Amino acid sequence: MELLIKEAAKRRNMSMKVLAEKTGIDASSLSRYNTGRIEAPLEKLKLIAEVLDCEIAELLPTGSKFAHFIDRNEWLGIRKK
Repeated sequence: MELLIKEAAKRRNMSMKVLAEKTGIDASSLSRYNTGRIEAPLEKLKLIAEVLDCEIAELLPTGSKFAHFIDRNEWLGIRKK
Protein backbone atom coordinates (compact mmCIF):
# COMPACT_ATOMS: atom_id res chain seq x y z
CA MET A 1 0.00 0.00 0.00
CA GLU A 2 1.36 3.37 -0.98
CA LEU A 3 1.62 5.87 1.87
CA LEU A 4 1.51 9.67 1.98
CA ILE A 5 4.71 10.24 3.94
CA LYS A 6 6.31 12.57 1.40
CA GLU A 7 3.15 14.65 1.11
CA ALA A 8 2.77 14.94 4.89
CA ALA A 9 6.41 15.97 5.25
CA LYS A 10 6.08 18.51 2.44
CA ARG A 11 3.06 20.12 4.17
CA ARG A 12 5.36 20.68 7.13
CA ASN A 13 8.20 22.06 4.99
CA MET A 14 10.31 19.01 5.82
CA SER A 15 12.34 17.12 3.26
CA MET A 16 12.52 13.34 3.23
CA LYS A 17 16.22 13.68 4.10
CA VAL A 18 15.43 15.67 7.24
CA LEU A 19 12.62 13.24 8.13
CA ALA A 20 15.08 10.38 7.76
CA GLU A 21 17.53 12.13 10.09
CA LYS A 22 14.87 12.89 12.71
CA THR A 23 13.38 9.37 12.67
CA GLY A 24 16.61 7.44 12.27
CA ILE A 25 15.00 5.60 9.33
CA ASP A 26 17.21 5.61 6.26
CA ALA A 27 15.92 7.68 3.35
CA SER A 28 15.72 4.70 1.00
CA SER A 29 13.41 2.85 3.43
CA LEU A 30 11.20 5.93 3.77
CA SER A 31 10.98 6.12 0.00
CA ARG A 32 10.08 2.43 -0.26
CA TYR A 33 7.41 2.82 2.45
CA ASN A 34 6.01 5.82 0.58
CA THR A 35 5.80 4.01 -2.77
CA GLY A 36 4.49 0.79 -1.25
CA ARG A 37 7.44 -1.30 -2.37
CA ILE A 38 7.78 -2.49 1.23
CA GLU A 39 5.26 -2.37 4.06
CA ALA A 40 6.08 0.04 6.87
CA PRO A 41 6.04 -1.66 10.28
CA LEU A 42 3.55 -0.15 12.70
CA GLU A 43 6.32 1.05 15.00
CA LYS A 44 7.88 2.97 12.10
CA LEU A 45 4.53 4.55 11.21
CA LYS A 46 4.14 5.66 14.84
CA LEU A 47 7.62 7.19 14.78
CA ILE A 48 7.05 8.99 11.48
CA ALA A 49 3.72 10.37 12.70
CA GLU A 50 5.32 11.51 15.96
CA VAL A 51 8.12 13.37 14.16
CA LEU A 52 5.64 14.94 11.73
CA ASP A 53 3.25 15.74 14.60
CA CYS A 54 0.32 14.17 12.80
CA GLU A 55 -2.13 11.33 13.11
CA ILE A 56 -1.11 8.04 11.50
CA ALA A 57 -4.29 8.26 9.41
CA GLU A 58 -2.76 11.27 7.61
CA LEU A 59 -0.05 8.93 6.29
CA LEU A 60 -2.58 6.51 4.79
CA PRO A 61 -4.29 6.97 1.44
CA THR A 62 -7.91 8.07 1.47
CA GLY A 63 -10.14 5.04 1.34
CA SER A 64 -7.54 2.76 2.88
CA LYS A 65 -9.16 -0.22 4.54
CA PHE A 66 -7.12 0.63 7.65
CA ALA A 67 -7.84 4.35 7.79
CA HIS A 68 -11.09 3.98 9.71
CA PHE A 69 -9.33 1.89 12.37
CA ILE A 70 -6.44 4.28 12.71
CA ASP A 71 -8.45 7.49 12.53
CA ARG A 72 -8.21 9.25 15.87
CA ASN A 73 -5.58 6.63 16.76
CA GLU A 74 -7.88 5.06 19.34
CA TRP A 75 -7.21 1.64 17.82
CA LEU A 76 -3.49 2.13 18.45
CA GLY A 77 -3.88 3.65 21.88
CA ILE A 78 -2.01 6.82 20.97
CA ARG A 79 -3.19 10.34 20.75
CA LYS A 80 -1.72 13.44 19.17
CA LYS A 81 -0.47 15.80 21.84
